[in-house]
Amino acid sequence: MFLKQAKTIAVETCYRLQQYCIDKKINIAGSVRRKKAEPNDIEIVCLPKVTEITDLFGNVIAYERPVEFIGILNGLGKIIKGNAADGKMMQIALKENIMLDLFMPDECDYYRIFCIRTGPRDYSHHIIANAWVNRGWVGCDKGLRKIIDCEGIKQVDGTRKWKCINPDAELPPVWQSEEGFFAWLRIPYKEPELRNL
Repeated sequence: MFLKQAKTIAVETCYRLQQYCIDKKINIAGSVRRKKAEPNDIEIVCLPKVTEITDLFGNVIAYERPVEFIGILNGLGKIIKGNAADGKMMQIALKENIMLDLFMPDECDYYRIFCIRTGPRDYSHHIIANAWVNRGWVGCDKGLRKIIDCEGIKQVDGTRKWKCINPDAELPPVWQSEEGFFAWLRIPYKEPELRNL
């Protein structure tokens, strides 16, 4: 597909979902954000609103996303992966035969995920991930945590998957923008279309 078509679909999807996102926080990422001439898919990062569900004693036992948000996502096309009710990621085959990857990170991790999902993969891996490793952090099952608080589990393909083993592990800051995330990494901010290696 061409960029114009991908951008139109991405913008329309964002408009449909934004009222159900905290502070209307929803952004187009991936190759559409990088203005690639022929994107293969559409990637969107958003922060869905949630309602706290409490028990009789007022303890939060679950979070619930708006039923309208769930309905829109379920109606976009065939769900390949994930779920709208509480998933962190969904992959949906849209009616136009175009793949949509939707990421719904925790609020504290929003701009890191937005940056990573803007890509491209090599830039995210070699520049972004290397920068946080140089600062002593790793991406793990809980988001970013200090390497000293994590255990690396070797995978079949030779890579490591990190698991946080310290319940009191230090948390990274809550970034207020992608530029703030780059500043924390101590690397210069680069416009998305200039991130190809």
